[in-house]
Amino acid sequence: MSKVYFVPWREDSDMVGKFRKMIIKSGILDNINKEDRVAIKLHVGEYKNPAHVHPLYLKELVSTLVEKGCEPFLTDTTTYYCGNRFSAVGMIKNAFYHGFSLANIGAPFIVADGLGSDEGFSVKVRAPLNEISIPNLFKEVDKMIVFSHCKGHALTAFGGSIKNVAMGCVTKKSKLAMHKFVNFCYDEDLCDGCDACKDVCDREIPTIKNGKRVLSLEKREDCMHCPGCMDVCKTGAIKLSELEKLEKVLPLAVEGLFNVIGKENIISINWGANIVEYCDCMPFPGKVIRKNTGIYLSEDIVAIDKAFLDDANKNTFMIDGRPDPEIQTIEGEKIGIGKMEY
Repeated sequence: MSKVYFVPWREDSDMVGKFRKMIIKSGILDNINKEDRVAIKLHVGEYKNPAHVHPLYLKELVSTLVEKGCEPFLTDTTTYYCGNRFSAVGMIKNAFYHGFSLANIGAPFIVADGLGSDEGFSVKVRAPLNEISIPNLFKEVDKMIVFSHCKGHALTAFGGSIKNVAMGCVTKKSKLAMHKFVNFCYDEDLCDGCDACKDVCDREIPTIKNGKRVLSLEKREDCMHCPGCMDVCKTGAIKLSELEKLEKVLPLAVEGLFNVIGKENIISINWGANIVEYCDCMPFPGKVIRKNTGIYLSEDIVAIDKAFLDDANKNTFMIDGRPDPEIQTIEGEKIGIGKMEY
């Protein structure tokens, strides 16, 4: 049975102060040594989306680590889709805009995959994923703290620590490979040629010919099977199916990173606040779907996600045909990256 430390959320309480007390009294940072390079993996949020982890919690965590004499830094990887966080320059600007700066937090923000073109190094993982590409920066860290905002997700239903590592600690190449496990369906008979899918796709993959949507043959392989075009299709011509396949490969990518850094060198923090229907990668958070639950801390990446889902109720996230979010934790336990019992 794994340990998960928890501070329940109270609106009339100093949650930042309680968070600091939890990380100190738990002793969970005792494995972090003086001069250790500690990567704090977070999601800085898409530009102007306010539903990311509040910077004050990062500031307290960094302060505690600095007192231990180690070298903490914030990090994230650039996105495959074209947006503010597609390049390192855009990512750093975005991080600064949302309050994740050296001046504000006390630790620098470093883009893990360089300027966004770092091909990384290959790590063999289990089938059907088989291989992932991890940015070279992660070979240089001694410890990692995964700081995740718990929220809904259009493809995986829920995003917590497992998804933060799986999709956020790989290069663009592997992000695309994992997204392609989602099945893309198009019914030409339902298409009315409205151009909405063409307008929303930042990679300009769809085109309209003879009043129907077609995929550019030159760019077809660039399609990451995101829900963008499906969300704007008013006729239902575009649909995504077999979403659970993406959930099942996420733990495989986590195991790959564990093999590089060491499972024993990774701590997870789940911020169960501002629980909204969409991922932080969206330009808007969507509606709040659950009241704040609290803050979770564990050395077990499976147990911490399971603890949050138990408190929040997994059915909260199974909206609009989204899959069972516990698939991530079930598959994670199967391959040994953690335990569901806590």
